[in-house]
Amino acid sequence: MPRADAASLDRSLLLIPLLIGAAWAGAVALGPRLGSAVYAAPALAALLAVLTLVLAGAAAARPVGLALVLVIVLAGLNVAFDQREEGEVGLTPQNALKLMAWLFLAAVTLLQARRFLWLLRDPVLALAGLHVVLATVSAAWSLAPLYTFVNGIGLIGYLGLACLVAVRLPERTALRVMTGSLFALIGGGLVVGNLVPDMGWIPPSHGEPQWRFQGVSGQPNVCAQQAGYLLTLAVCARRERHLTRGAFLACLVVAVAAILLSNSRTTLLACLLAWALVALRERGRLQVLAVPVAVAAALALLVVSLGGLAGFDGLFGGLTRSGSASELTTLTGRTEIWAVAADLIAQRPLLGWGYNGTEQLIADSVPTTFYGSHVNTHNMSVQLVLGLGFLGALPGLGFVAGLLWRLVRSPDPTRDQVTLLMAVSGLSEAPIFIMPALQNLVVFSVLARDASWRVRPPPQAGREGAVP
Repeated sequence: MPRADAASLDRSLLLIPLLIGAAWAGAVALGPRLGSAVYAAPALAALLAVLTLVLAGAAAARPVGLALVLVIVLAGLNVAFDQREEGEVGLTPQNALKLMAWLFLAAVTLLQARRFLWLLRDPVLALAGLHVVLATVSAAWSLAPLYTFVNGIGLIGYLGLACLVAVRLPERTALRVMTGSLFALIGGGLVVGNLVPDMGWIPPSHGEPQWRFQGVSGQPNVCAQQAGYLLTLAVCARRERHLTRGAFLACLVVAVAAILLSNSRTTLLACLLAWALVALRERGRLQVLAVPVAVAAALALLVVSLGGLAGFDGLFGGLTRSGSASELTTLTGRTEIWAVAADLIAQRPLLGWGYNGTEQLIADSVPTTFYGSHVNTHNMSVQLVLGLGFLGALPGLGFVAGLLWRLVRSPDPTRDQVTLLMAVSGLSEAPIFIMPALQNLVVFSVLARDASWRVRPPPQAGREGAVP
C-alpha cells in the first residue's frame, strides 16, 4: 500500500471511535426512550472500535493486525459453544462465526496476494495451494455443495493468513503468538473444566471407566490434538530460545495435563515420538535407535505370526480406555470404518464425494455397532481420498510427502517436529483433511515459513520485515 494511502487510512480510522462516541452520547440523551441498556453501550462501542482497528490492520497486512487476528483464529474460533448433530451442516451460530471469519480471511488473502504469491514458487507450498483449490472446486460434485464451498473458503483464508504471517511477522513473534494463543485456549479449558464440570468433561460411555476432559474444544480427542500442537510449538519455540524457561514449563504442564485428562494416548505418543526423533537427530544419535526398533518390530511380527495375541488382554488391556485388547487390535473400531470408507471410495475413485461433504454419508453407512465419531474416517489419507478421490488427492498427498522428504533431506527442527506430529496423529485421526481447523493453520504456517527461506523473493518484495 502506498504511504499516502496508508496515512489516509490511519486518519480515517481515528474517526471511528469519535463517531461511535457521538452515537452513544446521542443514545444516552434518549435514555428514557431506549431503556437502561443504553448505558452499557460504551463497553460494546469500545469492543467494536478495537475489533474494527484489528480487522483494518489485518486487511492492510499490518504486523500487529495479523498477530491479533492469529490470536482470534487460534484461541477464539476453536472454542466450541454450540454442539451440532453428526451430519448436520446447517448454519448454526458457531458455524456463522466461522463463516464470517473465513470470508474475512479469504478477502484479505485476495487483497494482499501480491505480498506472498512469490512463495508459491516453492513446489511443496504450491501443492498445498493446489489442494486448497481442488477442495474448493469439489463443491461442484459434493453431496453438500454449499458446506464444501464454505470449507474451501476457510482453507483459502488459513493458507493466505499463514503466508502473510511468514512474510510479515518475525519468526520469533509468530511462534510466540501461536504458542500463547494455544496456551490461552487449553489453559482456559482447564479453568472451565474445574469451574463448570458439566461443560468441560464428558461422562463414561461404551465401556470406558472414566470421565474424559474436553475443555472448551467440544470433544476430548479434539482437545487432545490442540494440546498436542501446544506442546509441540512450545518445544520448538524453546529450542529456538523464543520462550523463557518458565513460559515453556507452563505450556508443558498445561498441554500434558490436558492430553492425560482427555485420555488420548495416541496424541501423547505422537507428541513424544516427534519430540524424541527430532531431539535424537539433533544430537546425532538417531542411528543408535534403529537397531532396537528393528529388533522389537521383528519380535512383534513373530508373535503375531504364531498367534500370540490370543491371551494379550491382560498385557494390552491397560493401554486401552475400556481395558480390552480388542480395542487396541481394531484401533478403537477404526478398522470397521476404514472398510466402509473403502467401499465408498470404490464407488467414486477418481474425484471422490467432495471435500468434507461426507459426514452424513459416513453416518448412514457405518454399522450402528460402531460407537465412535461418524463424521470422518479417522485416518488422514483415507479421508483425503474419500473426499477428493485418488486423482484429486494427489496435491494433498504431494505436499505431505514433500514435508516428509524434506525431513530426511534438509532437516529443520521446527518444521520437522510439526510434520511428524501431523503424520503420526494422522494415522488415527484426519485433522488437516476434515475441515479448516487449528491444525491446518499450524501446518500451513510452518510450510509457508519453510518456503519463505527457500524461495528468493522478487526485488520489490523483499522479506517484508520477516526476520528470524
